[in-house]
Amino acid sequence: MSGLVQDVRYALRQLRKTPGFACTAIVILALGIGSTTAIFSTINPILFEPLPYPQARRIVMIWYAGEDGSRIPQTFHTYRELAERSRSLEAIAVLKPWQPALTGADHPERFDGQRVSANYFHALGVPPALGRDFQPADDVYNGPKVVILGNELWQRTFAGDRSIIGTQVRLDDDNYTVIGVMPPMFDNVLAPSAEVWAPLQYDPGNIASRQTREWGHHLRVVARLRAGVNMSQARSDLDLIARSTLPEFPRPDWASLDQGFITNSLQDDVAGGVKPALLAVLGAVVLVLLIACVNVTNLLLARGALRRGEFSMRAALGAPRTRLVRQLLTESSLLAMLGGALGMVVAQIGVHALVVLSPPELPRVNAIRVDGTVFAFALGITAVVGLVVGLIPALHAFRGDLHVGVQQSSGRTAGGHQATRRTLVVAEVAIALVLLVSAGLLLRSLGRLFAIDPGFDASHVLTMQVQESGHRFDTDRARDQFFTQALEAVRQVPGTVTAALTSQLPLSGDFESFGVQFESDRSNNSEAGLRYAVSPDYFQTMHIPLRHGRLLDEHDVAGAPLAIVLSESFAKRKFPGQNPLGQRVRIGRDIGRSDRPWGTIVGVVGDVSRHRWHWPTRMRSTPRRRSGPGSTECSRW
Repeated sequence: MSGLVQDVRYALRQLRKTPGFACTAIVILALGIGSTTAIFSTINPILFEPLPYPQARRIVMIWYAGEDGSRIPQTFHTYRELAERSRSLEAIAVLKPWQPALTGADHPERFDGQRVSANYFHALGVPPALGRDFQPADDVYNGPKVVILGNELWQRTFAGDRSIIGTQVRLDDDNYTVIGVMPPMFDNVLAPSAEVWAPLQYDPGNIASRQTREWGHHLRVVARLRAGVNMSQARSDLDLIARSTLPEFPRPDWASLDQGFITNSLQDDVAGGVKPALLAVLGAVVLVLLIACVNVTNLLLARGALRRGEFSMRAALGAPRTRLVRQLLTESSLLAMLGGALGMVVAQIGVHALVVLSPPELPRVNAIRVDGTVFAFALGITAVVGLVVGLIPALHAFRGDLHVGVQQSSGRTAGGHQATRRTLVVAEVAIALVLLVSAGLLLRSLGRLFAIDPGFDASHVLTMQVQESGHRFDTDRARDQFFTQALEAVRQVPGTVTAALTSQLPLSGDFESFGVQFESDRSNNSEAGLRYAVSPDYFQTMHIPLRHGRLLDEHDVAGAPLAIVLSESFAKRKFPGQNPLGQRVRIGRDIGRSDRPWGTIVGVVGDVSRHRWHWPTRMRSTPRRRSGPGSTECSRW
């Protein structure tokens, strides 16, 4: 220990003698270590850390497999079939978004929440910290109105009152009894912003009618595997269910399970979409760290060449080579420690920037922070960097006969040093070239992506979500009047050129899929179509071009004959070489009933991307009957 203390003191004196070298090396290492640590702190909770649930590896997500391999949400009746027939699942639950409004208070507030089946928290393995969990008796059709609160909502709105259990809160003009409060550290990775939960309460007996919400693909399924069941066994069990049918579980065409299920662990399901990008970023910062190490190694080699006379003199005075090597490694480790300390400051700033600038699709943003694991990672790479940048200069400093170095001028550099430094420079340029080429490819890809026409012009367009709440909007007339007044108010805002309503926004990922039947199809077959329910002026507001016919106008309102506008690609596919104008279409529930009115195609517009650039919108129609909790206004100024 006394020798180590002497080495540290000597190293500090040497760094004080050359402040320019010391500051340069410390800053270079701080940037490399700090950037790597910041990215690791982002990746660690998403890819490496287990999810914050008991035995999280047993939690899986089950999707309906599309023909193209895409993941499609499940129907309620498919969930019921899995719950009844599966032998590999300990608990299974479904969930969907819910946005209730707290009414009756001085300051009404809308929350993000979830409608879930009774086993949801059992599947995650996290019961409420206060009160009780949902029970099967809560999740029945027209069952009791009960609710579980998130801890933050409980603290913020109800001041952490423990007597809240059993009391009632008013959500959407209905009284809900509070039965539980979730733990403070509950991380709901399936809906991070959710603060309130209520039972789903779908009708399991409504299986004969094929045009009900119970047969809609809008529910996500989460399940917990039984103890001792692995993923392969669970997939085999679910595949067997998909291949075999039972009379008590009929399956319509759109829920036939012909393609089977897609089953992944919850961790893979949550992180799968961002994993390649995160690993690519991690690889990039590792290359930056390597460049930093090569830079500092070169600086130490140059400095070692200048100090060769000093080392030779110390060797002549009896210092062993191991002692001198240890001295140089101590100096490089001290540099790395100082760089690592400054790098932690860089990491803190980087983590804050990453959280602020993170895209909405990035999961577990609330878990991104510099914690003990990140600190241990930073300490580990600091130690490795200290050895890496010091070992090569230390070995080269004592190659050959040190006694010859006494006669060498301190300004001369040995040929071996020059060869090593040239090698390091070549390696540094090669790594930098890889980064530059990768950055160039990324910029080129971004340029090509931005050059793709999404089908609309988003410049000078402001969007907002507008929702009605309460029983006064139970009728179509009341809802139509509310949205008409809201739209008119937006149009009166100074600077507004046009304004319109739409059920979903392009590129938002939201969609409504309905059955579509064409009168010209003599086989009476139906298919799924993506529908945007919009008001007049929507196409003008979004600058969506008209290809044929006309756009929706002020005559296409509730009570008038249903006017339909098709996307260009959908029109070409359904009516190749024909004029689709005037053709009649049925959309929505019960499209096979003869008493359902027909809508008329009045126009064709250009394709609009819905979620990804290559997914065109297939159909739009003017809203006749609202069926959702709200709508989106878009206005151009």
